Amino acid sequence: MHAELFGHMRVKLNGQAVDLPASKKTRGLLGYLLSSPRPHSRSELCDLLWEDAEDPRGALRWSLSKLRTTLGPETILANRNTVELNAAAIDVDVALIDAASGDVESNTTDKLLAIEMLYRGEFLNGLELSDCYGFYEWCQSERSRYGRLRAKILDTLISRHSDQPSAALEYAHKLVGMNPFEEPAHIRVIELLLALGRPEDAAVQAAQCRKIFQLELGVEPSQALDQACKAVPLHAPNLQTSCENPQTKGDASGSDAFDQARFIGREEERRLIRSAFGGSSPAVALIVGAPGIGKTALLSEIGKEYGTRRLSARAIEVERSRPFGVWMDALDQSAETEVVSDIQHKLRDMLHARSGSSETLTEQQVFDGFRNLLTDLSQLGPVLIALDDLQWMEASSCALLSYLIRHLSGDQVHFCLAARAGEVDDNEAVQTLISGLGSDAQRIALTGLSEIEASALAHALRPATDVSGLVREAQGNPFYLMELARANNDPTTVSLQESLSNRIERLSQAAVSFASWASIFGRSIPIDIVIEASGMDIHIALDVIEELENHEVIRPLPAGSIEFIHDLVKDAAYERLSNTRRRLMHGQVAELLAMEMTANPDRAARVLHHSAMSDHHILAARAAVIAGQNALRSFANSEASELARKGLFHTGKLNVGSERISLTVSLLGVQVLSSSGISNSNAPNLVSDLSSLISKASQHAMADEVAQGEYLLSVLFQDLGDLEAAVAATTRAADAARRMDAQKKVRQLANSARCLLELGRDIPKATDLSHDADQLAQQEGLSDIEVSWSRGLLAYWEGDLVRAAAEIEKALELASDIEDRWRECKCLTWAAMIALEQNLTDTAIGYATDLGKLATKIGEGAMGPLSRAIIAISQQNDQEFTAAIRALEATDDKSRLAYILNIAAERERKNGDASRAVDFARKAYEFANEIGNKNEKAFAQSLALLLGEEVGNPVTPAELDEWSSSSKLTARARQIARTANQSRRKMTKGKGL
Repeated sequence: MHAELFGHMRVKLNGQAVDLPASKKTRGLLGYLLSSPRPHSRSELCDLLWEDAEDPRGALRWSLSKLRTTLGPETILANRNTVELNAAAIDVDVALIDAASGDVESNTTDKLLAIEMLYRGEFLNGLELSDCYGFYEWCQSERSRYGRLRAKILDTLISRHSDQPSAALEYAHKLVGMNPFEEPAHIRVIELLLALGRPEDAAVQAAQCRKIFQLELGVEPSQALDQACKAVPLHAPNLQTSCENPQTKGDASGSDAFDQARFIGREEERRLIRSAFGGSSPAVALIVGAPGIGKTALLSEIGKEYGTRRLSARAIEVERSRPFGVWMDALDQSAETEVVSDIQHKLRDMLHARSGSSETLTEQQVFDGFRNLLTDLSQLGPVLIALDDLQWMEASSCALLSYLIRHLSGDQVHFCLAARAGEVDDNEAVQTLISGLGSDAQRIALTGLSEIEASALAHALRPATDVSGLVREAQGNPFYLMELARANNDPTTVSLQESLSNRIERLSQAAVSFASWASIFGRSIPIDIVIEASGMDIHIALDVIEELENHEVIRPLPAGSIEFIHDLVKDAAYERLSNTRRRLMHGQVAELLAMEMTANPDRAARVLHHSAMSDHHILAARAAVIAGQNALRSFANSEASELARKGLFHTGKLNVGSERISLTVSLLGVQVLSSSGISNSNAPNLVSDLSSLISKASQHAMADEVAQGEYLLSVLFQDLGDLEAAVAATTRAADAARRMDAQKKVRQLANSARCLLELGRDIPKATDLSHDADQLAQQEGLSDIEVSWSRGLLAYWEGDLVRAAAEIEKALELASDIEDRWRECKCLTWAAMIALEQNLTDTAIGYATDLGKLATKIGEGAMGPLSRAIIAISQQNDQEFTAAIRALEATDDKSRLAYILNIAAERERKNGDASRAVDFARKAYEFANEIGNKNEKAFAQSLALLLGEEVGNPVTPAELDEWSSSSKLTARARQIARTANQSRRKMTKGKGL
């Protein structure tokens, strides 16, 4: 068995393609197991693909059973704890690529060519599963890794074919296609084209490069491009106006035949649908089948029998979190009739108005509104509800559909639903709906057309053509048959994907570009935003749209929108884009849609999707807040909770700061309110998360966020039955503004105290300020980094190293908790220094190691060398200490130099090396004297006196007496001064003076 993971995943057994399960999550699981052949814990796989499922392990078991059925029981090796693929039973293309990834240059050219041919497209194309964040990040990481490897391979092949510019050009073009934003790749193509004597083509390439950089990156190419273009003709063609393509001429001929081709076949399916509508209530038909098999066409044909008495719409993949989205679309697209015009307007206005309103729209209002609409409309005859692509319908729409099926008579309303086989299994809400219908729904498995029906359709499309080859190759798939008929070529040489790709390639360059941008949007595509995103001139864009319509790539929709004629055509346009370009384009679309997101919250779900696809985390989080609150207003609690979960993933990618805290409070609010009043096993975790977040908001003095957090805690405590805690939280919420004012005052007092203590200035005032801050913090029940920090420094000044260490540790924890890296760095410095003075060697090394790592990340120049010096002293590594001091000198931090040299001097004195101790003390004195650091000057001079030496000006007995008790010096300096003073007195007494 052989598996290919590049492009659309394919598995072959003895050269024949194996039909893989339709479920994207099941195929994603297979791709993950194939690309990482090792045992995986079941919990790991559940977190990867079913994090939000009600029964993750059950979903995993279901997918594994599908894979065993498809690939054979011996392929999947599983026990109670782990799952892995039997590597001996299947070979995978990525294994061959990985084998060459170590040293590309060491591979032969033939081997590199063979590996390059394995890149049929993006890794696991079409299986991004952007809603499964763990899988999505893994997939993107793998795409980046394999993309870098392919770039190295192509670069090597270009170099090795330097004497064959035609061959090198092929690889250079591929390199540009992989990443069109790499200017050197464009330049290499231009140079090769010039070497081949093709200056006009080089001009086109240069113009294309400039256009990409200007429109999609907003920058101009560098002078390197101009340098490469010296031999390029001055008047390069205008790419925007290049809508002519020799290959497109005549392509639209015969399109009338496609437009007029009548609906053919499906007699048995239509009979089954009519029988479902002619029996007892409820009247439900469910059509399932593969993409392109004709579900939409059958729905449309059935709908013709109902005229204006129908509501029809298609669920949209990128809008799976838009509450009642498919029903809103059905209302917007429905024909108005005199009987129900008022109800239609009222219901449409109700659904759209709630998007920009703070009022909550109850579920019952929506349900009753649709029930009344359909009941009144049925006065004219049976009404049809035709909903396509059910596999993408969100929970609120499923609930409404279920309600209508249960409460409306089968004589009044007929429900015809269509879904992709297998993909329904990835949507729990739809699964629950279908399971609930049970035998009440007539399930119709749509298969291919019969040979007679397929021949009739083919003759309708190509009347004067032998269609036997088309019919045989299409194997009953009507969409594939139509594509092959359009292509008008030898059907035995092209697959459906290849045929669709070829159809896109035959368009003009401007049309291909427009189709690429349109494919980013999904299904319903707003023309104005596509034009703005593409940067295309409006007149050219209108010509391009006409070209795309003539070639049956897109079709118009009401209200200034377009859509691809089929999702498979959209996929073909999208899959032409490199992963790099997709992400940038999604990002641009997200920013354009976000401009109206606040005024039109229905757009927020789309913004969230595009932001997630472009790793624009802050915009994704903002969109999730708006979309989640919009869902709450619609009483779509399931969607609201899911949107909050998505948003919290993105806030987790942001640095801790006021915006992350604010967004996280809002998202947790959506989670709390979406589950309030119902059993919520996650409530204890939400209490913990909110409590931690309130603490962070307090550190940032964010009164509104603290109040909101406390309010949410009160809701949770009330749901948990803890009324006393709920009352306390409510009281704190009401008092938040005053407490935040107190927090600011506490921080101001403590910050002033801490600064004075670090500078060694006006210690009595610093003591008073620290005590005032401490007292106020205790009165208000507040904790603050600066309060603990100043308390720690005051204890250090007083010589209580145990209390100093404990307070600094508290400050360090608070700083780390809110990711205040500057304060974290400073607290680590003090923690390491205090541990060093306590002779806690291992502790000092631990803090100093963390300090060094953090200093490297945030660029605190002196802290890195200081951490090295602390570790060197702790380990008694003289050579490393000398190097660390040189590095510290380079940062010119004389205060830290004086301190650490005095510490080293004291260590050497205790070790009995007086000469080395005095040398260190002398250097310490010099640095301290330069900056007027009285504390380290007194320490250095006192230590030298202990050893019978003097540094600096001679120290008088009066000075030693003063230093021994001065509050202006640290306890450490006072202690060494007292010791020196006692030694001096003993010596004086011994001499009889």
